[in-house]
Amino acid sequence: MRALVYTGIGQLEMRDVPDPEAEFVVKVLGSGICGTDLKTYMKGHHFFPPPAVLGHEFYGTVTKAPKGSGYSGGETVVVAPYAECGVCPICKAGAETLCKNKSFVDGGAFCEYVGVPASYVPTGVFRIPRPDDIFALVEPLACVQNGVGHLRLKEGSRVLVVGSGPMGALFALVFTAKGIPVTVVEPNALRRDIVASWGIDVREPGQMKIGDYDNVVIAVNKKELVSDYLKQVADAGTVLMFAGLAKDEQVAVDAYSVHYREVSLVGTSGYAMRHFRQALAMVGDHKDIFSRVITHRMTLEEGKEAFGLLSEGKAFKIILKP
Repeated sequence: MRALVYTGIGQLEMRDVPDPEAEFVVKVLGSGICGTDLKTYMKGHHFFPPPAVLGHEFYGTVTKAPKGSGYSGGETVVVAPYAECGVCPICKAGAETLCKNKSFVDGGAFCEYVGVPASYVPTGVFRIPRPDDIFALVEPLACVQNGVGHLRLKEGSRVLVVGSGPMGALFALVFTAKGIPVTVVEPNALRRDIVASWGIDVREPGQMKIGDYDNVVIAVNKKELVSDYLKQVADAGTVLMFAGLAKDEQVAVDAYSVHYREVSLVGTSGYAMRHFRQALAMVGDHKDIFSRVITHRMTLEEGKEAFGLLSEGKAFKIILKP
């Protein structure tokens, strides 16, 4: 089969690779480019030494299914790239995203077919009603759902999302779907114009009174933003550090805000399967809202161009299609 292969920093090649030999096989209809894919392409990643097929936000049709799996050829599905074990102490404590015993799909999805272990199918494969690129958003939306669950939202809450990259945009759209007032702060004029066209309040940095917001989502990986917004969020507010930072980076925490103003700093990474199921339901109910974030659909052969658009901030979510 044909695959878009990451061969080194800044390098992608179309190659012929072996078809998957798994008992359950999905023909990929679309796969989103995520922040980790882009980071790997631009800087490298220890989880994905080249050559590697990236991509994990995908949906497709079943082409091979073993008897007893509950699936048959031709059915349309979305696949969670990983799932927690559900039985270890940390899973039972409700922190499933930190599970050390996760199961994973074999290989990436920037290709024609993806193999899924038969044992993983009951946990991580979900039927969807139709082939639609909106279902490539389920995994990133699940990560957003995890983040939203760590906020202290209440009646009258106002949320500020810092950064309108693909994930920041998804946060803004989630709050829109939930009817929660949201403002996005974004320095990039092109992104501001696009987000504003969705009917979302978007401002340049410095154009809002941050103390008017009791929940702030940091969707940009700049540590100074965490420190700045922690000082300025409303009393008893919450700052969510959603964008990841390097392992050795340190964030300065304003003790006065934490102690005397009872401000909370929280962080999230990834999703649990309950978030994946929530995201699947939300996408189905609000296609008109979430489809806005898909700005480009491109072929695998156009993959390098797609990564270039994302690195230049000229796209939100790009779906690669074999």
